[in-house]
Amino acid sequence: MSKRILFVFLLSVAAAIAVWALVHFTAAKRNHLSESANEVSNFTTNMNANAWNQAMEKVKADRGEAARNTAVEIPPELKHYSDRHWFLATQIAEIEKYNVHTCQDFVDLAAMIQRGEMVAVPAVTDTYVLFGVGAKADDGVFTRSTAEDKALLDEFYGQPDTRQKLFQDYASLQALAKNFIGRSYDLDSPSDRQAIKINMLSSLRPEALKIMQEIASTYHRQFDRPLPVSSLVRPEQYQHALNRVNRNAVLIDTPPHSTGLAFDIDYRYMSPAEQTFLMAQLARLKIEGCIEVIRERNANYHVFAFLNGTRPGDEMITASLDKATVAVQEAQHARRKPENVKSKSQKRQTTKSKP
Repeated sequence: MSKRILFVFLLSVAAAIAVWALVHFTAAKRNHLSESANEVSNFTTNMNANAWNQAMEKVKADRGEAARNTAVEIPPELKHYSDRHWFLATQIAEIEKYNVHTCQDFVDLAAMIQRGEMVAVPAVTDTYVLFGVGAKADDGVFTRSTAEDKALLDEFYGQPDTRQKLFQDYASLQALAKNFIGRSYDLDSPSDRQAIKINMLSSLRPEALKIMQEIASTYHRQFDRPLPVSSLVRPEQYQHALNRVNRNAVLIDTPPHSTGLAFDIDYRYMSPAEQTFLMAQLARLKIEGCIEVIRERNANYHVFAFLNGTRPGDEMITASLDKATVAVQEAQHARRKPENVKSKSQKRQTTKSKP
């Protein structure tokens, strides 16, 4: 009798565990599908979600065991310079050469889009797909970029020109929300605020978009896969939020992504043959003076497009070395008292070497 009771008890426990596992698995699967649906809807507003899903299937397709076990040789053009600050200094030099406006926050970005300085990038085309762009966008209300900016608002209100620009920027956001990428957004709705932020982050300057399209077309023609693009414009406000999860998100006065001239290509799913081919194309564009580029350790190629297809001269880059060096040190040691930094431009004037 006791054995029968024990058997019934164990059978009941096993059944309970099976039911729990089934419910847990079903809920997890449902949540995963829900998250995927949200991601697709955010990235493919007014577009065919199936096209985005099919593009991502090609991006993530298994390349086989041989591809996973083959080493990749990185060309020198995609490695750091002997002076690791030269890479950032090159981008700073380009920004200062043309006095490129950097967007501070989403309000600022909306105004740039309205003025035509940034253009919307479709979430998926035959040659590329946006993958992870705006993934950290929140549903918060639109504010100015930093606490310091907020503290200066009272001062701005006392200056007619600045006050007018501030009002114009907010007016641009409201106008953009009425019709952006074929739909309207209710700025009082958290979900709509998040959606328009994601779509604003899917923007670039026309000069950078042209370079991105060229690279994507070449890659697609060779491998019949869309190029996965993981980051486009990033306002400084969003850059600071992103830095909490991405240490490569540069925190300096003029981060390259805030210009709309930089974009990232995700290579984590690419075979060695794909990476080798793509890096050769990027190296060629760098040699031609069209871009600055580096292979980052977080599975991205960071690409920065030069406005007129001409690299800044070494003198301008050298002049930007101190700013690049000190800016990075201050970002990394914001809570520490800054140390005296000798002029790198003086020390490296004659010792700088490039790959």
